[in-house]
Amino acid sequence: MTETFAEKIYTKQGTVKENIFGDKKVLHIGSGKNKLPGTTSIDILDLPGVDIVHNLDIIPWPFEDNSYDLIFAHSVFEHLEDQVALMEEMARILKPEGRLIITVPHFRCVDAFTDSTHTHFFTTQSMDYYIPGNKLSDYEYTKQQYKLIGFWLGWPQPSSNPLVNILKGLFKRYPRFYDSHLSLLFPMKVIIWELEVIKK
Repeated sequence: MTETFAEKIYTKQGTVKENIFGDKKVLHIGSGKNKLPGTTSIDILDLPGVDIVHNLDIIPWPFEDNSYDLIFAHSVFEHLEDQVALMEEMARILKPEGRLIITVPHFRCVDAFTDSTHTHFFTTQSMDYYIPGNKLSDYEYTKQQYKLIGFWLGWPQPSSNPLVNILKGLFKRYPRFYDSHLSLLFPMKVIIWELEVIKK
């Protein structure tokens, strides 16, 4: 089984509080005040812990090609305008086989609509446009592709409630059916993808 960073970053107590990345270069985009230890942070606001102040809708970002091993994007994609340009820009600055973790509110979650600065809403299939082998990738909005490493509906850590774990496994197995029907009864708070960049 492929090791994932998402399962290390998201703990049962919240996001990890110590540097787990070793010598890997990690970029935390849209960090706000909650910068992950051991990362370089970039945000539009000059807040405590932000290393680089930059509007992420303005591309290119102030980084060289092939600069980072991992990009952590927690609760930021929903704020940004051009999703295709965003995926291309992150591919540019990721090293070969670099990872990207994307966490967004599921569209059924009330948090998705509470924040008036959210410009996009996400289903379990929203990243399929960038993952080869999926029907949606045939639209070819971009030539940039990513390999799926991990996918979670809700937080990655198992629940203490066995029934919740069974339901999450079912939802993950049938994501489109979950989005269309079951999410009305069992809304999940977040969707998380861990992707590996494919460099041409």
